[in-house]
Amino acid sequence: MGNVAPGQLLAIMGPSGAGKTTLLNALTGRNMGKMSVTGDVLINGRPVNGGTLASISSYIQQNDLFHPLLTVREHLMINATLRFGGTLTRITKNKLVQDLLIKLNLVKCSESRIGGQMVKGISGGEMKRLSFASE
Repeated sequence: MGNVAPGQLLAIMGPSGAGKTTLLNALTGRNMGKMSVTGDVLINGRPVNGGTLASISSYIQQNDLFHPLLTVREHLMINATLRFGGTLTRITKNKLVQDLLIKLNLVKCSESRIGGQMVKGISGGEMKRLSFASE
C-alpha cells in the first residue's frame, strides 16, 4: 500500500521497463488495453475512479505530441479553445494563455515554433513546461 501526504510532490523513478508508465496508467485508467486492475485508489480516504483522478491531477506523457509548426502561443490558444470552447471569450482565453506563459517562464519562446525532429524549435525544458501548460 502506498501513501502520499496532501501537498506532497511524488516522483516515480525506476529503470526502463520497471512499470512506471503501467502504474500511472492503472491509477488513472488511461491506455488500459487488456490490462485488468483490482483494488482501490483513495484520496483523503475516499475512493476515486480514473475520471475523478484525471480532473484533480496531471499526468505528463513521456512523449510529447505537438504540431511542430505551431508557435507556443498558438498551441496554447488552440488548447484553450478546445478545452473551454465558447464558454470563455477570446479576451479571457488570451489572458489565461498569457498568465500560463508567465507562470511557466515561456514568454521568451511564446512566438517560437515548437519544432520537432525535422524543424528547429524550442528547448527540451521549454517543451516539458509546454506539456505541463497543456494539461
